[in-house]
Amino acid sequence: MSRGVPHFSVSIVARGSGRSAVLSAAYRHCAKMEFEREARVIDYTRKQGLLHEEFAIPEDAPEWLRAMMADRSVSGASEAFWNKVEAFEKRSDAQLAKDVTIALPIELSAEQNIALVRDFVSRHITAEGMVADWVYHDAPGNPHVHLMMTLRPLTEDGFGSKKVAVMEPDGNPMRNDAGKIVYELWAGGADDFNAFRDGWFACQNRHLALAGLDIRIDGRSFEKQGIELAPTIHLGVGTKAIERKADARNPGEREQEISLERLELQEERRSENARRIKNNPEIVLDLITREKSVFDERDVAKSCIATSTMRSCSRA
Repeated sequence: MSRGVPHFSVSIVARGSGRSAVLSAAYRHCAKMEFEREARVIDYTRKQGLLHEEFAIPEDAPEWLRAMMADRSVSGASEAFWNKVEAFEKRSDAQLAKDVTIALPIELSAEQNIALVRDFVSRHITAEGMVADWVYHDAPGNPHVHLMMTLRPLTEDGFGSKKVAVMEPDGNPMRNDAGKIVYELWAGGADDFNAFRDGWFACQNRHLALAGLDIRIDGRSFEKQGIELAPTIHLGVGTKAIERKADARNPGEREQEISLERLELQEERRSENARRIKNNPEIVLDLITREKSVFDERDVAKSCIATSTMRSCSRA
């Protein structure tokens, strides 16, 4: 049976938004890294939750990258690589990496989830010539992966262009009506998101089946699945911390404002789902039976927590 859409998001690590590839890598790897561009050390060794980490490269990776990784730890390879990317990108608004956050199925063990991510990385990232720097964070009830990918092709001495010519079937570059060559982003753009995400869902379904689980992921939205529920929002660790503290003493900080806005929207959607479930309890059964052919009260409770509130389900 099928399940609704779990969290899968893609963003860009860009200087224009105040982000750094090295800082992001240090945070994800819970490591201490030297940020060469700013001549400072970033230390996240006190951060907890890291269960597994890998730095995966294409089979035909150039020698300089293999030499860079030799005798280095995973976090050490990550530090060296992203410092090289930072040094290569000169613009103040440079885009440095593609950043992917993926929720992992709680039904799989840690070992099974690691095998799942390796399969996805091999099929959809390194096979395309990209580096995949990924970590597995085992947050209670929220196992997830942070994955950083390259935006430029690897060359024998560094990195190539972010834009490449679109090729015709005959091997010649495609040209527009004005006779100019048509280019596309080497690492894929917004139009490629659905195919990339669907590749993950396909891998996840394959590994759920290999584990003997009667669960399948449906990449379509609730609306397209015909389920009358509003989609809830993935709230990151920082946002959840704000929710726990219920402290809005610094409303002038943009990050906190955004987090609080997301919390408010989340609560609005939960309230709306609670109202819909109260008026039509069969929605919950519809949602669960898309996940499993056999279920019990705990499955009902989990669906209620994910989509609305326990109060509305108890009334249902």
